Amino acid sequence: MSVTTTVRQAIARTPWYKKRKSYRVLFWREITPLAVPILLENTCVLLMGVLSTFLVSWLGKEAMAGVGLADSFNMVVLSFFAAVDLGTTVVVAFSLGKRDRKRARAAARQSLVLMTIVSILLAALVHVTGEYIINVVAGDAAPQVKALALVYLQLTAWSYPAAAIALIGSGALRGAGNTKIPLLINGGMNILNIVISGFLIYGLFSWDGLGFIGAGLGLTISRYIGAIAILYVLMIGFNPALRISLKSYFSPLKLNILWEVLGIGLPASIESVLFNGGKLLTQMFVAGMGTNVIAGNFIAFSVAALINLPGNALG
Repeated sequence: MSVTTTVRQAIARTPWYKKRKSYRVLFWREITPLAVPILLENTCVLLMGVLSTFLVSWLGKEAMAGVGLADSFNMVVLSFFAAVDLGTTVVVAFSLGKRDRKRARAAARQSLVLMTIVSILLAALVHVTGEYIINVVAGDAAPQVKALALVYLQLTAWSYPAAAIALIGSGALRGAGNTKIPLLINGGMNILNIVISGFLIYGLFSWDGLGFIGAGLGLTISRYIGAIAILYVLMIGFNPALRISLKSYFSPLKLNILWEVLGIGLPASIESVLFNGGKLLTQMFVAGMGTNVIAGNFIAFSVAALINLPGNALG
């Protein structure tokens, strides 16, 4: 008896082999409809920074390197928001599974309020200490690259509140079983980023545009439009289980619900921040190797992140 035949017979005796058809049906009917929109949504979130790099590429390698350095730091901050978004998704899904819509809405609302406050404080801190952050991250990079990175960082830091609202709101909608609306909003943000940033960087007709500053402004404006769209979807009750009025955001916070969200989100955020912090550390090591290396390293990391997205979506 050949080895191939022996292996086949061994596989045929496993419980998995007998249930393989039901597993296939489960994958295509249950998992795929949820995972594919999440995959595309995460791709859109990641592409926001990558598209900014692409849009400034015609301004020179210094501009690309500046965006890359600043976005390496931005990704660490956004990974924290994304991890708390996971906690919101879990608590909302668990509450709706128990048919407790009030608790689901409270979890979504309070997560949005808390992370908006935290993101505003972070934005102010990054804006004030931006020069120090760039000096640490950029190391021995060229002065022009550092200057451009500082401009981009200080502009995009004020998009943190919008990014937090978009991520947390999307997580709440996913917890309610709605994966298509977050995908459409994040996809729209990318399209707006290309249009607005392209217009602000290069101008139109007789207007020459703002140059490099337009990249940071365009990304920030696009994120705020996306955040407004998320709040509007929650306000009108597109998903009846998560109808959250604007005035409810001013209600007192309940610590027991917040601790439940943070109990899931904070451990995940530590893991995510450490992972992205490792990439930032690598960027710091290559900062002194020249402008071309900085830009190339950021592009390579972006491609690697795209490769990881299918696994993250299925997880």
